[in-house]
Amino acid sequence: MAGLRWSVIDLDAKTMRITETRIVDSSTSKAAISTPKTGTSRRPILLDDRLIAELKAHKARQARERLAAGTAWEETDYVFVDELGRPYRPEMLSRNFTKLSVKAGLRRIRLHDARHTAASIMLASGENPKVVAEMLGHASVVTTLDTYQHVLPGMAEEAGARLTQLLAGS
Repeated sequence: MAGLRWSVIDLDAKTMRITETRIVDSSTSKAAISTPKTGTSRRPILLDDRLIAELKAHKARQARERLAAGTAWEETDYVFVDELGRPYRPEMLSRNFTKLSVKAGLRRIRLHDARHTAASIMLASGENPKVVAEMLGHASVVTTLDTYQHVLPGMAEEAGARLTQLLAGS
């Protein structure tokens, strides 16, 4: 999220591309631009209508902030910026997400946990593992399954019941 720019989002085509990330450089403690870990991490992502509507609303809010800031606005093209157009530091986005999760009455959730949860939910709901792997930017479905597939309560029983039905021919 910290590295997401408007220039890689096509609201009409309902896609965005992952082309860069922003990380905190451990040697300088400054935010720096980096490339995604692997070639498959640099990928297009399809956006649904609800997310497109949210992005359009966010872009409109950002335009109002740009007008209010006047000449103090820094044009950076980043999607997530402060009231002067400066991109948020990656750890600030993570910290704010954690605070919002607690405020919503949830247990403390890290931003990266949301990726883990989304992948686990998709796999548990029967989504094709190859589709989930591509959405996550994994080169191999094995990585996705090893990392995100968990046996949730009831899954083993359901699998056993389906196997019994198949073997019984019903």
